[in-house]
Amino acid sequence: MDQALSSTNEALEKQIMLLRELVGSLERAQAAVLSSDAGYLNIQTLKQHALCGELRRWGSEPPLLASSHAQLVASTEAAATPMDPLAEHQRSLLAELGELGKRAERLNREYAALLRRARRTVDIFCRVLASSGITYVPPRLPPPAAPDSRG
Repeated sequence: MDQALSSTNEALEKQIMLLRELVGSLERAQAAVLSSDAGYLNIQTLKQHALCGELRRWGSEPPLLASSHAQLVASTEAAATPMDPLAEHQRSLLAELGELGKRAERLNREYAALLRRARRTVDIFCRVLASSGITYVPPRLPPPAAPDSRG
């Protein structure tokens, strides 16, 4: 039982580390959208994609949220004695994972809303540009100077 708890705790710690990185990346991506830094936004998007793939490899997606999280907490509480340090550590890991999961979900919703608003703004500019036509005629360039025949 201790070996199972220990390996579960290791998996939980790995998921927590990955989820912390994902939360940080979501926050940095939001800042990149607000500052119109497309290059940095692209870097964060690629990082988020890699982190989500890694989280999928480590367990459920989203990682141990909602009902699966509640079931694991209940089974841990039922199987462990009150003084078992591994079980206590697992309960604290599960609580932290649950909090990080909620934070990641909230940030993801905020990020999605931010991207929708940014997309609408870009669409407005594109429609204005497409419908405006040429407002100013490009200036005429002076004729090229004749080559000097003095030679």
